[in-house]
Amino acid sequence: MKYLIRILCLAFLVSSCCKNMEEGADVPLFRNDMQVIVVFPPAGIGDLTKEALIYQGAFRATDSLGLSFCPIFPSSFKDGVETLVQLVKSDVVGRKRLIIAADYEYSAYLRRAAEEGDVVDSDSTKLLVLDGDLTHPDIYTAYVPFYGTMYKAGYVASKMTDVESVKIYIANSKYRYIREGKEGFIDGFNQNKEGYFDVYDFSTINEDDTEGFYKSTLAYIYDAPECREFYDMVLPLCGETVMGFLRYSREYPGSFYTVGVTADMSAYSSDVPFSCVEHLDRVLVSCITDWSKERLAHHRTFGMDEGWVELVIPESYSSMLQPVADEIHAQAIKLEGRYEK
Repeated sequence: MKYLIRILCLAFLVSSCCKNMEEGADVPLFRNDMQVIVVFPPAGIGDLTKEALIYQGAFRATDSLGLSFCPIFPSSFKDGVETLVQLVKSDVVGRKRLIIAADYEYSAYLRRAAEEGDVVDSDSTKLLVLDGDLTHPDIYTAYVPFYGTMYKAGYVASKMTDVESVKIYIANSKYRYIREGKEGFIDGFNQNKEGYFDVYDFSTINEDDTEGFYKSTLAYIYDAPECREFYDMVLPLCGETVMGFLRYSREYPGSFYTVGVTADMSAYSSDVPFSCVEHLDRVLVSCITDWSKERLAHHRTFGMDEGWVELVIPESYSSMLQPVADEIHAQAIKLEGRYEK
């Protein structure tokens, strides 16, 4: 509780600070009556992660619109949930706030809190959760589906003559975008030829375990050497853990291909033939802009049909793989639409 009080005090202090504006600069004046608060997961912001993109987007949007921006980094998910609920329950006179839960792990807790009446939509405070499964009249949601782009990735991988076996690492299958990513990739690959897939779920023992997102060292020491021995490609649906595979493939080029996930990872290894890029920074800019203009949709899906998520192929592979990606693009969009229904 003491830590929670310190967090709330910090939030108040941060919200009270004005951004420095150069005199005569062509930017909007700072508005202390509109505040965007983002509660991140306990692990904070890592390289090439969803959280990093969310932070970038929130900062860019609030900076361009002249709004107050307050990022909060709790010590645990429990503290994060308590902070979110306390923020939503405490209206601030004369100020409008958009509170954003920046991790899927918060969804289940917030659903229970809303059902118990602890989360209530009001004119002054809106709660936005980045989750496609959460539905509640007092909670706003935004979601970036992953099936279509991963279907496209799987199809492109199947056209690579030296790819027959794929190791898929899953941080936790309870996350919708991870399930979509796995199923989309396998379906896309099998559309062209039957492949061999070995799926490993880090949360097999404990379904609430999220440590699979943060095992880059173990991936480098144990998993990557195994993949070099038995598999042609690695699909890492496991957050920062991908850094272990990228490090290994840099040091031992030609060991296996790695699929980039969330961000363009081609700069980290020459063995990244393509990346499934989620433009979460642009999603945050769109949501915050709509909220500031009082037109935030209760739920919005940001799909590949509008370019919110895309398959990015580096120049070194483009002549071979881009035509394949182009030929399957329309079908991937159509299948994603059916999958979402």
